[in-house]
Amino acid sequence: MQVCSTEYVYHALLNTDDSIVDFILSNGLRPLSDFPDSPRWKQINEAMPGFFENLYQMIGQEVLNRPYRNAGVFVSPIDFKLMPNGSPMAKYTRVRIPIERIKPDDAVLTYVLDDKRVNLPLNTKNLQHCAEIWTAEMVQEWFGRDQSKIFYYVPQIAVYQEGGIPIQASDIEYGS
Repeated sequence: MQVCSTEYVYHALLNTDDSIVDFILSNGLRPLSDFPDSPRWKQINEAMPGFFENLYQMIGQEVLNRPYRNAGVFVSPIDFKLMPNGSPMAKYTRVRIPIERIKPDDAVLTYVLDDKRVNLPLNTKNLQHCAEIWTAEMVQEWFGRDQSKIFYYVPQIAVYQEGGIPIQASDIEYGS
């Protein structure tokens, strides 16, 4: 069963604080690096110096061919509400973003297949191929396999566009 969309991408709001929705509506979905004074940014940088730069080198550098500029925003083409046996992710409030809002020159489609990290330009052909490969069964097998990196294996889109992704109130889908 196909659970990856070629028209929308999703970002689950795992933070239960409702003020995050207002913040995203006002500011867009932006990378943490846009907020260098935030306690979370400082905590990550102190605990893991260079983490976001290394992540960019692993995922974005080869496809985007430019130096690291920001931490990026990660979204997924997986619609967890379509999972046949349900998914814990389906209960969270999420942002449902039309793919047109993501600038292809600033994004990388990534996943792990056959024990290799795949990094591809974001385009219709690659999204369609991803949707064909990543069936509900594969997502169930690989999502959360490593609980410290629940999205590590499954399809994600790393978005490195300046100013983040614009979000509208109609993009917010409230969870249970």
